[in-house]
Amino acid sequence: MNMDAYTYSTYWKDLHVRHAGALSAVGYCGLGEGFNQASYRLRRQALRRLLRRHPELRGGVLLEAAVGVGAYAPVWRELGVQSWRGVDISPDAVAVCRERFPHGVFEVQDITDRGWAEKLAAAGGFDLVTAIDILYHLVDDELFAAALDNLRLCLRPGGRLIVSDTFPPSDQRIAALVKRRSMAAYQKILGGSLRLADREPVFAILGDPVPRPGRRVDRLLSAAWKALALTLLHTPRRLRDPIGQIAVYAAWPLDGLLRALGLSRGINLELALFVKN
Repeated sequence: MNMDAYTYSTYWKDLHVRHAGALSAVGYCGLGEGFNQASYRLRRQALRRLLRRHPELRGGVLLEAAVGVGAYAPVWRELGVQSWRGVDISPDAVAVCRERFPHGVFEVQDITDRGWAEKLAAAGGFDLVTAIDILYHLVDDELFAAALDNLRLCLRPGGRLIVSDTFPPSDQRIAALVKRRSMAAYQKILGGSLRLADREPVFAILGDPVPRPGRRVDRLLSAAWKALALTLLHTPRRLRDPIGQIAVYAAWPLDGLLRALGLSRGINLELALFVKN
């Protein structure tokens, strides 16, 4: 058995059991629900900024890979999607989505498996496919390539794919289940069938940066994140949620300024939109 595949699968299934229905099951699980509730507002805002620049996506058919607990449901409602299909490797996550969003269709699925994508493509495909905050957890390069190719396959001609990563200059495995990949790594797999159309930064200091060697600004952004994360990790559990929320809202203006200045590009989380030819 591929140990990375085994670890990836069991990790997410166990996490959704321990944090049933909570954003801490899909965000930074150790920082508390308060931090994740506040930081997911930033994630949704970034997605809204990106989608506002692409009004052609309104009213389309959506496939959300690694749907988790449905954190982006408010955005999909605002987008007016005709139908929302979500897949996730965790049965508990799928059960939560089925209960919370009865208008959607949700199923248990490993996005690295080939058969499901071929079936969805044969059934007509999707106008919009998203894989937000999941592909960099596929640290095995073969699994990553399989998942990304599956997502490409599910798109209709002219369809859009949204993924997220830090897109550093070169690929870096920074944790047991996190491998940050360059834009070139994505484009190599997507080939000539999809072109990069847009990018939108999500975090500057409210997510974990991947500093580039020799860049002082990168080190400062990384230090700010580490200070915040360590503070929350050492905060008593009963106080972690309110302090986590306060910390996000306090850092929000600075995070926005740093993103606006372009200082987070290539170091922290971004959304990338590709268009299928």
